[in-house]
Amino acid sequence: MTARRYTFARVEPVAGHPLAGFFRRDVAALARAAVAGRPERLLVRASTGAPGWAAVPWVAWFAPHVTRSMRHGVYVACFVNAPDERIVLSLQHGAADALREWGHDAGLRHLRDRAAATRDGLPGHGFDTGPITLGSDAALPQGYQAGCVLSRIWDAGAPDADGFDAALSRMLDLYRGLVGP
Repeated sequence: MTARRYTFARVEPVAGHPLAGFFRRDVAALARAAVAGRPERLLVRASTGAPGWAAVPWVAWFAPHVTRSMRHGVYVACFVNAPDERIVLSLQHGAADALREWGHDAGLRHLRDRAAATRDGLPGHGFDTGPITLGSDAALPQGYQAGCVLSRIWDAGAPDADGFDAALSRMLDLYRGLVGP
């Protein structure tokens, strides 16, 4: 799936759309295969949104004893920034519940503070620590941006598959160290 195709697909209904099916089925299967040999059990989900298209599609890896959802907890996610044609791998704090509980502005501050505190506990990680952009001004993507602990970004048109696999493995190692097996 290319980021550009996602941008154009969003003008059509999501229900039954081949790109949505490809992402939910095939991208999720690739993400599961990427972690099949890991020592910890990870739940993998991929979404293009429901009932409508998501502003930012994602695939995520969850430690089930921590969370099973992107709404709360800590997890690893890969976001597709369709407008900028970027792929963003991120160690992430869940945004939706924080935004609902604290309100938009205070929720973003809360997420930034939690991300910074988590980042401070992960020295020598080798990832980017600056802010990420996901190509959307919608509330939830703003929350994802604020909740980003660590990241690595690739050009969606020419992703470095080997580099992605190594970065995902390293980020999942950090995640396991953070939340336990």
